[in-house]
Amino acid sequence: MSAPSVNASLPEDLPAILEAARSVSVFNDEEVLTVDELFQGYLKDPAVSGYNFLSCKDGDTLLGFACWGPTALSQGATDLYWICTAQHAQGRGVAAALFDAVEDAVRARGRWLIVIWTSSREAYAPARRFYLRMGCTLQTQITDFYARDEDLCVYVKYL
Repeated sequence: MSAPSVNASLPEDLPAILEAARSVSVFNDEEVLTVDELFQGYLKDPAVSGYNFLSCKDGDTLLGFACWGPTALSQGATDLYWICTAQHAQGRGVAAALFDAVEDAVRARGRWLIVIWTSSREAYAPARRFYLRMGCTLQTQITDFYARDEDLCVYVKYL
């Protein structure tokens, strides 16, 4: 096996990206469909859609993916929409490699802020801990945003 690498996602990565999203058992069907929809925008034109995808692979095997894009009407902010490590690849540093690659891409575009929205549900506790480990700060929490007893947690990282 070769060393894992992170590169721009290819059209043929989509089935594995969707399978990775399903494998973690955190995202519901609507959220997985949203990943598909955003990927279709990415394939058409990332500059128009605002969506960029990165894939982390070991050879031909997809280990995880990230979706990010510049925040509309902002000179410096970037949204990190998704970062996902396939169930079979967890614990191998995939998410950190993807986050680092997003940071590099954001810096290369002259932007200086990454904004991440996530849930307060217990299933998302590992993601919230990950963002803190990556140097992000919980900027705000909006009570009952997604549903009753499910808050929106907004993390930021200044580059």
